[in-house]
Amino acid sequence: MNKELHLTKDVKIVLAVVAATLVAIVAGWFVLIAPKRSDVKDLQRQIDDTYAQIALAKNVRQPSAPPPIRVADLFKLSRAMPNTADIPGVMLQLSRVAQDTGVKFESITPHDPVQYDGYQQVAVDLAFEGRFYDLSDFLYRLRNLVGVHEGVLNATGRLFSVDSIVFNQGQATFPQVKATLTVSAFVFGTGVPAPVPSATAPAGSVVPSAPATENSQPVPAAPYGSTAVGA
Repeated sequence: MNKELHLTKDVKIVLAVVAATLVAIVAGWFVLIAPKRSDVKDLQRQIDDTYAQIALAKNVRQPSAPPPIRVADLFKLSRAMPNTADIPGVMLQLSRVAQDTGVKFESITPHDPVQYDGYQQVAVDLAFEGRFYDLSDFLYRLRNLVGVHEGVLNATGRLFSVDSIVFNQGQATFPQVKATLTVSAFVFGTGVPAPVPSATAPAGSVVPSAPATENSQPVPAAPYGSTAVGA
C-alpha cells in the first residue's frame, strides 16, 4: 500500500515537473520566439521593399551625357540666325532666291528690326506680279534654306518665315497673279556683335593687315524703310 502510494507521489512529482517545463516552454515561446517572428516578418518586408526599389532603379533610364557641340553646328546656327541684322545681306539673299526661281519683285521694303526675348525679327515687304507657280517655288526654296532632318540642323542660308501673303487679280488671268507678302529674317540676341578681345602689341612692333580679297569690300547699309525696285 505504501509502495503504491509512494509511486503515486513520484508520478505526481514527474507530472508536475513536466507540466512546469511545458509552461516554461510555452511562456518562453510567447516571450522570446513570437516577438522575434514578428521582427523577422518586418525584416523580410524591408528586404522585399529594397529589392523592389533596386528593380525600379534598374528600369529607370539613366540620363545620357549631352552630345558635344561641334564647330560645324555652331557655324550652321550662326548662318541661319546671325547676331547682326545685316539688312543688305537679307535683301541680297532674297534677290538670289528670286533670281533662281525666275521671280522679279516690283519692290523689296525692309523694316526696322523688332526686339523680342532673346532674338530680333526683321520683316521685309515684297510686291510681286507674275506666275503663281514661280512665286510658289520661291516660297518653297526660301523656307527650305534652313531645315532640321533627324535632329540635324541644315542651313544653306538665313532662317526666313512667311508672315502673310495676299493675292489679287493681275493684269492677266491665272496663273498670272499679283501678290503682296511679308517675310521675316531673324537675328540671334540683341543684334549687337560681341566685342573682339584686343591683344596689346609690343612697342615698335608692326601688326600685319589682312590681305584684301575679292569680296572684302564693305557693303553699304541701306537705310531702314528704303525700297529696292526690280530686285
